[in-house]
Amino acid sequence: MKTAIIAPIGTSPPVITVGVDAIDELVTDLVLLATQDELVLAGCDVVKLGLKSRYPRIRVHIEFLPFDDISSDDENLTFMAIAARVIKNERERYGCGRILLNVAGGRKNMCITLALLGQLLNVDGVYHIVNHEVKLFNQHLERMRPTMMRLYRAEKEEEKIKIYEENKEMLEYILFPPKKDYELIRIPTLPYPVSYIGTLLSRVVFDPYMLNEEDCSLLLHHGILERQGNNLYISDYGAKFLDVLVGKG
Repeated sequence: MKTAIIAPIGTSPPVITVGVDAIDELVTDLVLLATQDELVLAGCDVVKLGLKSRYPRIRVHIEFLPFDDISSDDENLTFMAIAARVIKNERERYGCGRILLNVAGGRKNMCITLALLGQLLNVDGVYHIVNHEVKLFNQHLERMRPTMMRLYRAEKEEEKIKIYEENKEMLEYILFPPKKDYELIRIPTLPYPVSYIGTLLSRVVFDPYMLNEEDCSLLLHHGILERQGNNLYISDYGAKFLDVLVGKG
């Protein structure tokens, strides 16, 4: 069975490679959700070369985000739509039977949103990584930052590989530290049954009066539905959110 890891990446690329190294199963696909900040892009290059060296069969794909951070509800929904599309593609286009989320890297709001989306879309696990020696680790990472930027700015792939090979020992020290140095933490999730989500969405869209009292109250409370007099309507926010869940976002 093919397994995909989907992960936001920030300026600390080792949390991505550690996540691959720590998962006790064969990872076949890695999708990085990346902004176009230079430090982030440099990290993407280092991750790709590190995994190519240690796990050459992993397919690494970068999904670029249209912003550096989420600063509005619309941008958060855009991020959700991108992440939902990536999850769907990994299942349907690339045939991955298991989808795991690594929420140790990237912006905090992206990681929170991704973890919650994972529950709704029935992913198979959400993970965070804690480094026991984070101060020392960050010192090593910052020491290698100029090398990472030089690698990123190299124009040819052959030059990038050469820089990586020249600094391989130190780069792999930070990319693949001993397992005793960190902890892989599974975030508790309770996925929603697909049949329940399908029925709920159908009723919200086509006949909200068919919702039971509890579901109706919750959807009103969370802004998916709104009431005008005795009438129920999908809110503008609710319509955009539902588009994300059904793959229209």
